[in-house]
Amino acid sequence: MIFQLFFGLCHCFQELKNCRRGNSSTSREPDFGGAESENFASLPTTLTDFKSLLKKNEETCKRYNFASGWTKVRVLGEGGFGIVFLLRKKKTKIARKCVLSQPTEYGFSSEEIIHIQMSHPNVLKLYCWEQKANIVCFNLEYCSRGDIASHLIDLEEKDAKYKVVKISDFGLADFFIVNGKEIRLTEKVGTESYMPPEVLESQNKRYQGPPVDLWACGIIFFKLMTKRKPWSRADLDDNEYKLWVEERKGLYKKDGWKELNKALRTLLKLLLEPNPTQRICGWRRVCRH
Repeated sequence: MIFQLFFGLCHCFQELKNCRRGNSSTSREPDFGGAESENFASLPTTLTDFKSLLKKNEETCKRYNFASGWTKVRVLGEGGFGIVFLLRKKKTKIARKCVLSQPTEYGFSSEEIIHIQMSHPNVLKLYCWEQKANIVCFNLEYCSRGDIASHLIDLEEKDAKYKVVKISDFGLADFFIVNGKEIRLTEKVGTESYMPPEVLESQNKRYQGPPVDLWACGIIFFKLMTKRKPWSRADLDDNEYKLWVEERKGLYKKDGWKELNKALRTLLKLLLEPNPTQRICGWRRVCRH
């Protein structure tokens, strides 16, 4: 899925933070490219594009010399898709993520292509990658504070609103701009508790990518603010979700919800709108601010 929507929201929160502190300046606007359809990671369509990316990657690998001189310090994390190591060379530290990968005819997976094109403060920096047989190793920026889940218990509201996060995993990401045109998606991938209703009901149906990411942003924001998820699944068989859809005030008396003020509830209503066509209308503007 696309992630610039999340960046746009981060930017909005940063501007709000600056205003509250009496700071009239705003953070630098992210540079996503030129034309509207180029504001997002897009699939390189020509052999020249692929060769250019490969050449750039090869030059970066040589410059940083990731092939030798690095010591494995420890394992940072592992899961069903691969393992991440902390590597050190003198005082420099990086994270190396090694995963099983089936490259395309030009030597890329979609994860690599998307991550290569993402240059933003809220995206983990990808220095370069090395492909060997069916294993690809990403040499990444190292974030010493770990993942966000490890901070949920002691995360205060003021920090939850303005926390600087970095997206690090594009393993299930997909393109929704192909040949300059927006396309509909069909795959049902990810964690169900973060899926909007249109994805859960996506069998034989197509859906837009951007509203799906906005929904996931809403779930994440709720979890940051309350330390819990709003519901298990966006399905009317789930009592909490049913209360949300029917706008019953009894929901706000439940744990988690009762901790949110009116402004936060309003934001969540925009992000967690069941109808994707009404979910923060004008999402393209959100992406660019």
